[in-house]
Amino acid sequence: MRALADPSRRAILDALRTRDGQSVSEVGQALPGLGRHAVLKHLGVLEQAGLVASMKVGRQRFVYLDPVPIVQLAQRWLDDYSARAGLTLVHLKRHLEAETSMPDDITGSNPNSTTGTRTIHAAILVEASPSEVWSALTEPGKSRQWYFGTAIRSSFDSGAPLEYVDDAGVVRIRGVIVEAVPCERLAHTFDATWSPAVSGDAESLYEWRLEAVGTALTKVSITHSGVPVATATEGEVEQGATLLLSALKTLLETGRPLRVGV
Repeated sequence: MRALADPSRRAILDALRTRDGQSVSEVGQALPGLGRHAVLKHLGVLEQAGLVASMKVGRQRFVYLDPVPIVQLAQRWLDDYSARAGLTLVHLKRHLEAETSMPDDITGSNPNSTTGTRTIHAAILVEASPSEVWSALTEPGKSRQWYFGTAIRSSFDSGAPLEYVDDAGVVRIRGVIVEAVPCERLAHTFDATWSPAVSGDAESLYEWRLEAVGTALTKVSITHSGVPVATATEGEVEQGATLLLSALKTLLETGRPLRVGV
């Protein structure tokens, strides 16, 4: 809340909502009256609060919104039903006022990909060790408790196939392992197959990173890059990373699945 209290920092977040994945110099254009040092200081406060994440590509550093803390802030006072009802009313308001629910210009926000794709980033702190998080990520019986009811299936060798399969045996997501470093990193290609609407979209790259924080916490981050813009896949995975991290955190800290139904 202290990070959000400053109008300059809110201006940075507004700029990133309009187009996520901007370089530090591009972010600075949202604050023309401030120098680079002041912009970096504001970005540092936002990153420390978990509201943005940064990624270095070559000599430039790119900044991304991280929606998880905002969602957690809302969940502090809202149960699942209230949150869903409120979101429905917001969408209705936007529709009636002829506003768009998505930014118009989000192409090219991923510096590692061609125009027409974007990167989605989210992170969360989980009260569990990296080995406990890794187990939840890679064991089929555990993954189905938090990954939308699907069980992961892979040998996790480089180049090996990966699938998320539901209880009926239907493959919802398939991919290929790019790298799997136990308790540190899991990266794989991402090919959505859960519906005819998404099955024709181009594949992207999904990466999990685990970082020990002290002796009792793990920072878990998701970077979903190369997401094709203006596709059914983009529309459905936009909030998926936040929901997955919330579900993973709930399971590891309480032992029960996240209640996402009404």
